[in-house]
Amino acid sequence: MNRAQCDNEELRISVGALALGALDADEARQVRRHLAVCPECQDEYTSFLGVKRIMDVGLVDAPVREEPRPRKRPVFATPLRRRLAIGTATGVAALGLLLGGFSGGFLAGRGGDSTTPTDVALPVVTQGGVTAAISYHHVGWGTWVDAKMSGAPADVVCTLYVYDKRQQAIQLSSWKSVPGKVIEIPAATSLAPDQIDHFEVRVDNRGYDISVPMS
Repeated sequence: MNRAQCDNEELRISVGALALGALDADEARQVRRHLAVCPECQDEYTSFLGVKRIMDVGLVDAPVREEPRPRKRPVFATPLRRRLAIGTATGVAALGLLLGGFSGGFLAGRGGDSTTPTDVALPVVTQGGVTAAISYHHVGWGTWVDAKMSGAPADVVCTLYVYDKRQQAIQLSSWKSVPGKVIEIPAATSLAPDQIDHFEVRVDNRGYDISVPMS
């Protein structure tokens, strides 16, 4: 993480809490918006993903529910240390490892691989003026996914899913579109590439989904 831009302990805790699945829907959405425009925090989040996968706490496979709430509140209005419901020793250990830095290994890169894996780019799909470009590579605990979206109208909520061979959908990420901007979405799944059937981007209130096949 670039300390000059993101030297904010509450923000760093929130990125780790997002990886732990410890944020509510409103907080998760706001942190994801920040991730969409901050490469430094994307790298931090990627590192957290690798640590959490090793601890097998179930990171990306748990969907984030998009529920309307009567009142919005800032992500950091209340200190996260008091709001994170980490009631078990595993949860406390997980957060400690995430914030500890893991100077070697996983925080050195995506999943801690000593060599840079080769991304596999899937065919770019455009529907209704919205373009989805997805690439992936295999890592020890599953699959790292890089998605890029463009062309969606302002403030449209998009959600990225991965489908396994049994056509079961797993939510990976959701974000709000920005007109004229390519949104980059880092994500990951415990599914290996040969277990994935296709990816899908659901575009709210547009009457269509964008399906990206694996081949």
